[in-house]
Amino acid sequence: MLSAERIGHAFGGSPVLSEASLALGAGEIVGLGGMSGSGKSTLGRILGGHLVPQSGRVRLDGAPLPPPGVGRPAPVQYAPQAAELAVDPRWRIGRILANGGTPDPEAIAALGVAPAWTDRHPSELSGGELARVSLARFFHPGLRALVCDEITAQLDALEQAALLERLTGVARRRGLALLLVSHSAGLRARYCDRSLILTEGRLVPEAMPR
Repeated sequence: MLSAERIGHAFGGSPVLSEASLALGAGEIVGLGGMSGSGKSTLGRILGGHLVPQSGRVRLDGAPLPPPGVGRPAPVQYAPQAAELAVDPRWRIGRILANGGTPDPEAIAALGVAPAWTDRHPSELSGGELARVSLARFFHPGLRALVCDEITAQLDALEQAALLERLTGVARRRGLALLLVSHSAGLRARYCDRSLILTEGRLVPEAMPR
């Protein structure tokens, strides 16, 4: 469904990605690991349409990613690591959820976003609660794939588990492709169907424990 074909990218002449290729199927949850600075976030931003690769291409169902437009959010969404940087701190939660269109009630319920949070500001929520709100914004009717870039890095172990259980559950029910970028091999092994490691600009399969 979502594929990256021989992606190459460099910053300031220093290569970050070199012919990196992957494919995600509908309903598949794939992990992505690698050393800090290996290019995981760069690849995630390219997959989500936030960055144009210098070589290679991204395809959805064999066609180029369609550009987003008014009333037509992108079918592939990129969720950044810091939820607090992805929302306007002056807005109340209800407005944040409605910013991209009518909030998806199934996703809101599945992610555990409480109705009582609607009138609160982001600073009034815990890190785990705000992460759920930030993710819920991406669930629109045309969503096909979601790239999550270290979304649990700032959460404690209990919040990590709660968020990922909810996220992977709703992704499987809706047949979404989910790329879970995480430094934690344990999280990748627990929640992903398979996993990849980004090393020297290329993607290689990760041996998953049985």
